[in-house]
Amino acid sequence: MDNYREDHKAAMDDLLLPLPGVKGGKSWGYPSYKVNGKIFAFVGGNGIAIKLPLLRVKGLADEGGAYKIFEVTDGVFWKEWLSIDRAVSADYEQDLELLEESHQYVASK
Repeated sequence: MDNYREDHKAAMDDLLLPLPGVKGGKSWGYPSYKVNGKIFAFVGGNGIAIKLPLLRVKGLADEGGAYKIFEVTDGVFWKEWLSIDRAVSADYEQDLELLEESHQYVASK
C-alpha cells in the first residue's frame, strides 16, 4: 500500500504539472515534481512537502496551522522542506503561491 493520498496527488498534478518545465515522477517512493531535474515538491503521508529557503520554512512553520518543518522520522527534520497538511485536497489551491515560490526557488539553483 502506498504511503500517500491519491486525492492529494491528483490535486498536486492539477496545480503543479502546468508550471513551466515541471515533470512528475517518483522520488523516495512518493509522487514528486521536478524542475530542471531537481525535486521541489512531493506528496507523502497525509500531506505534501515543498522546498524553500531555510528562513522562509522557519517563518511559515512558526505560523503553525498546516505548516511545519518536514519531519522524516521522529526528531529528524529536513530543514529546507516545508510540510503542508490539508485534510481536503482542494484546499491546497490556497497554497498555490507557495507552490510557485518553491518551483522558482529550485529552478533558480
